[in-house]
Amino acid sequence: MSFASLVPGFRARMAVAFALVLSAVALASPASAAVPERRVALVIGNSAYTAVPPLANPQRDAKGISAALKRLGFDVVEGYDLKMDAMTGIVREFAQKLDGAKAGLVYYAGHGIAVGDDNYLIPVDASLRSEADLDFRAVNVQLILRQMQRDERVNIVILDACRDNPFAAQLAAKSRAVTRGLTAIETQSASGILIAFATDPRATAMDGERDGNSPFTSALLKHIETPEVSITTVMDRVRADVWETTNKKQKPWTNSSIIGEFKMNPTLKLAAVDPGVAATKTIDAAVPMPAMPAAPSLDRAQIDIKTWEVAERGNSAADYRAYLDAFPSGQFATFARNRLASLETAKPAAGFLATPPGVTEEALKQEIGTAQTETAMKLGAKDRREVQTRLRVSGFQPGKAAANFGPAHRKAIQAWQKSRSIPETGFLTAMQVSALRAQSETAYQAVLAEEKAAAEKKRKTASDGQPNGKSTRSVTYDGDEMYRRDIARERGETYQGSTTPRRGTTSTGYQGRVRTRDGDTGDSAGAAAFGSILGGALGGVIGGGFRR
Repeated sequence: MSFASLVPGFRARMAVAFALVLSAVALASPASAAVPERRVALVIGNSAYTAVPPLANPQRDAKGISAALKRLGFDVVEGYDLKMDAMTGIVREFAQKLDGAKAGLVYYAGHGIAVGDDNYLIPVDASLRSEADLDFRAVNVQLILRQMQRDERVNIVILDACRDNPFAAQLAAKSRAVTRGLTAIETQSASGILIAFATDPRATAMDGERDGNSPFTSALLKHIETPEVSITTVMDRVRADVWETTNKKQKPWTNSSIIGEFKMNPTLKLAAVDPGVAATKTIDAAVPMPAMPAAPSLDRAQIDIKTWEVAERGNSAADYRAYLDAFPSGQFATFARNRLASLETAKPAAGFLATPPGVTEEALKQEIGTAQTETAMKLGAKDRREVQTRLRVSGFQPGKAAANFGPAHRKAIQAWQKSRSIPETGFLTAMQVSALRAQSETAYQAVLAEEKAAAEKKRKTASDGQPNGKSTRSVTYDGDEMYRRDIARERGETYQGSTTPRRGTTSTGYQGRVRTRDGDTGDSAGAAAFGSILGGALGGVIGGGFRR
């Protein structure tokens, strides 16, 4: 057999082998592999503090963890030496990327402080002079946890923030609630979460040698990439290492409600190319994988639906315009035009705040409401009640309307802020009030129209049947009638009676006796008249007898 005759068969066998290789790789694609789900991480390292002495290692610690997480396949959002605005911005970016992810992880290195049951992460520009400053100059850990727990996923929070914090000493003189280190975070109320501190609650951790890593992060870097090991085992090993390297002075603390095992570095099982071979090859997930076929793209109808969902969540004129630009004849184009028309024709209520120029959804999400921003608006009692009504018609429950914002109103504001992806502070800004007004204007005007109609109906009902708004019912005492009737009889006259009802006589003609606190004046008058007549008659009879 010539070489030329063998070539076609060889090519055919190579084509089959190549197809099998592609099939094997496809099995390892995100649709079916052991690490198919998208995983997102937030990494922050703050060292260069300005109001207190800087820390040596947090930035280096955070960069080491970020690199390890990237090798493990995490999509990492990272930031270093962040000021307050940058910290809230990066938390918002992380929250947006969490949408649809199956695992979320947060690592923070820097100063942290506990006040009561709340833990705060401190930006590098923080200057804390009172407990109230924490709400506006620090990031509450609960804010981050709320973003992570919006959907069911595995959530991991690792805080190397228990260093000896000079802010604690400054605040402790003014508040008994300030403590050393961080306070424990319970996980019983939520499944699928692990919280790890560099040391026990209420204790402080070491920062480590300069130009190195903290003892906690050093141990974490040592174990986090170990293949086929659950995160709880990783933290157990970290705890043992730190306990030994610090001569039993520092013991990391972990609290977990994760059900089952979550492996930071699982392995991928690829079926052998030859179907006749049952063996499998294990590939470390930390090793860069060969290029794989791209995931199937969504068809246009699915993109249409997704785009509409985003526009509907934003509920702004800009979002609906963006949808119509992309899908002018889309499945939801009619609804988009209707809502756009409603938003653009809605007029603000008289005396209410005007819409700030150039408001965008992004600008709205970056504004943080505080007590100061709300005070600056100088809202009156009428304005606050209007805000409460607008919250109610928008689907939130602020409770009973009041001249001031109480706890129930603050919770409703937080719920609305959450629905718009705004930092959930419970305090409003001028831009946020304008956004609420634009969102609720149609429903709010309908409520005003209903209240006006109800008031008009009540006024009309009250005035029906009463000319000039006064009652025509009158009564008169019957003593006067008796007196006139008896006098007419004595005189031999015919008593015609009164044509107008008097006191004691109703407009229907009923003659009754009306008693007063001063006595029965009608009876007294009638009795006096009757006595006078009877006395005269008796006198005449007796006088006649005597004359006889």
